[in-house]
Amino acid sequence: MGVITICSDWNDRDYYLGALKGRLLSLCEGVQIVDLGQNIELYNISQAAFIVKNAYHYYPEGSIHIITVNSEEGAEQPHVVVKNNGHYFIGTDNGIFNLMFRDLPDEIIQLKADVTDIHLLNFPELAIFAPAAAHLYNKKPLSKLGKKTKTLYNMVPIRALIQQDTMTGKVIYIDSYSNAVVNISKDRFYSSLEGRDFEILVQSNQHLITKISQRYSDVPEGDILAIFNSAGMLEIAMNKGELSKLLQIDTNSDIRVKFHDR
Repeated sequence: MGVITICSDWNDRDYYLGALKGRLLSLCEGVQIVDLGQNIELYNISQAAFIVKNAYHYYPEGSIHIITVNSEEGAEQPHVVVKNNGHYFIGTDNGIFNLMFRDLPDEIIQLKADVTDIHLLNFPELAIFAPAAAHLYNKKPLSKLGKKTKTLYNMVPIRALIQQDTMTGKVIYIDSYSNAVVNISKDRFYSSLEGRDFEILVQSNQHLITKISQRYSDVPEGDILAIFNSAGMLEIAMNKGELSKLLQIDTNSDIRVKFHDR
């Protein structure tokens, strides 16, 4: 039994997800379909990339991951299959794969845009992605799906900025608990720390954090904390509270870290 995951910005009242799952079940005998991430913010490929990047490696090798966020094809943004680390990813080359992978993936195939049903021209997930997934699920050669290429649409991920004794990061994701994930990795934080003390400034100088917690419960309920999550990224949270809603934090909000000698 193989696995196909779906990450989309569709919501529950649409028929799109149900139609795609039905098509996959018809084409892939015995398949297990998993919702990797649904209700992504509309067209937000950065959010989709964050979810897929941090979840796919927990699935069995050979799994197929369909990404339907901002999936319309363009002149420089074709539909592709990407193979990397033993997994297959099907989506649109709109910059999402460049956000997901630090290095160029192992293989990239531009899918043939052969849509025979005119009614499906605006539903590439059903017309193109599902047949491509079925092709791979049934152990057919990746090379038969289209033309091999060695380039991807380049979208440079936003990186934390370091100036003298200050590191400025951006909120890149807000989870269902309203915790804010920042684009500062654990490795980069500690390599910049160099044994110094620090202050994490949330919403300018209104809220200061001076230590990294190991658990959310390390602080009293309602207090703010900083933690490195399972993805190894800095996360600003509130114990038993909804931080981002209460402090009006959005994606792209600044989070500053100030380093100073002891």
